[in-house]
Amino acid sequence: MSLHVCLVMEWHPNSVGGVQSHVRGLALWLSRRGFRVSVVSRRVGLTDLRLQESEGYYVVNSLLPFEAIFVPPDPRDIEDVISKLKPDVVHSHHIFTLTPLLALKVASDLGIPRVATNHTIFLAHDFRMFWSIASLILPTRYYLQYAQAIISVSRAADTFVESIMGSDLRARRFIVPNAVDTLRIRPPEREPEDNIILFVGRLVYRKGLHVLVKALQRIKGRDFKLYVVGGGYMEIPARMLAKAYGVEDKVEFLGVVPEDVKIELYRRAKIVVVPSILNESFGIVALEAMAAGRPVIASRVGGLEDVVVNGETGILVEPGSEEQLAEAIELLLDDEPYRRRLGANARRVVEERYSWDVVLDRIVDVYNYTLTLKG
Repeated sequence: MSLHVCLVMEWHPNSVGGVQSHVRGLALWLSRRGFRVSVVSRRVGLTDLRLQESEGYYVVNSLLPFEAIFVPPDPRDIEDVISKLKPDVVHSHHIFTLTPLLALKVASDLGIPRVATNHTIFLAHDFRMFWSIASLILPTRYYLQYAQAIISVSRAADTFVESIMGSDLRARRFIVPNAVDTLRIRPPEREPEDNIILFVGRLVYRKGLHVLVKALQRIKGRDFKLYVVGGGYMEIPARMLAKAYGVEDKVEFLGVVPEDVKIELYRRAKIVVVPSILNESFGIVALEAMAAGRPVIASRVGGLEDVVVNGETGILVEPGSEEQLAEAIELLLDDEPYRRRLGANARRVVEERYSWDVVLDRIVDVYNYTLTLKG
């Protein structure tokens, strides 16, 4: 009989976001391995992207008649659905929202093995004294004690768990990175001719698009185009900044695009830039770019330092440094052999460390660990 895994998160699995993308991929690849998979969530974020719901998706209601991240879920719904499903393992995703946290408590009460994955870091994630105090008013510290195993997607995310939980943490900790579909995202057959620089991500301050726009005005004597994929409140300031610096003709805002269009843009780009300033727990954009054989310029922040190896798969720069960003872009535009070498290395590293086949083995090992425990 196949193992039944219940994946739990706050956001609807058909909405846009890194956690949702990971859960969709995990559900798909577990199913391909012969596991039974159920996904339990709320409707939060569903208006971002409307797709047909699949069999095995279960939605729990909010305590109030509207959906928002700050409105608690109905604990009775969570208990009812997990009790009816009777999964072999409950795997909660994101440790700062109530639906996955409450699911850990419910699973513990029912004697079901349980795993939690931390996808997130916040500012000063390694400042343990601050977070040990702040965690006293967060539900995370109370509910995470019910997890038997905690997966973090990077060393930074693991440090953050330790900062919050301290000596209260009884669960075994694992570091397992996010994965990318190397069958779907592949390098182009021929290197692109146009000097396309690509930014993909939510247009919020911490993603650093404004730093990248400032860097462009330092790049002289080169023909290039920056494609910006994503939406958010920083779009208007970024447009104004591009005009103020005289580079508006070099920047094209494409908005939120379908997944297949995003993949094709990776393949058309010569360089992908991830200029995040802070709170980057992993860096899935960097991973997707590497799967497409693209060299990545990324900030030395959070989990990006785990994903991008300076001088091997890309170039790391100091967060917020428009000077270093400009220098790195110029280097990769001008040095084709170096650019190709970084891109080839990036694809090889992704195949070896971040393909779903490789990452799924490590997640299943964590499931098997919890199945050996009692209580």
